Amino acid sequence: MKKILTASALLMLGAGSAMAQTPQPADWTTLTFSANLNKPADVAWKRVGGTDWCGIAKYLDVKGCTITSGKGELGSVRTIDTATATVVEIAVSRTPLSYTYAQPFTPIFYHGTMAVEPVDATHSRLVYTLIWNQAGLPDQKARTDAYEGRKVRFQAAVDKMAAAANAP
Repeated sequence: MKKILTASALLMLGAGSAMAQTPQPADWTTLTFSANLNKPADVAWKRVGGTDWCGIAKYLDVKGCTITSGKGELGSVRTIDTATATVVEIAVSRTPLSYTYAQPFTPIFYHGTMAVEPVDATHSRLVYTLIWNQAGLPDQKARTDAYEGRKVRFQAAVDKMAAAANAP
């Protein structure tokens, strides 16, 4: 009994000291990309891969995408194979014309949202938003490189999605 009480006391002391630690301040950064589309929102959503949980892979020119759990609904998991890493993404929000994913296992706690917004009966707008905590990056050069790299990569992806959505 004494051993159990001692172990419990040590666990409580450890938990107390962990709770007393001050977290590193966040440094959230966002990028938003958009494109006007000459198609109704529901048609555009299907064309840009919004109904396919791995559809984004062809626009980001990644090595591959694998669905490891679910089909794109909340809680679904996919892995994206980039040139430098394999990244786990979890669907954390979904509407009929959007989804948001999180990369919880990266030091920058990255999120992305892809959406098609109706403008009128025959036009829509593609909006892709990224947000991440750059405090997890080692220095200003890494922060600048991450920002600029995403700016180029995702603008190219949005341009490709717009071309696919606007195709006859």
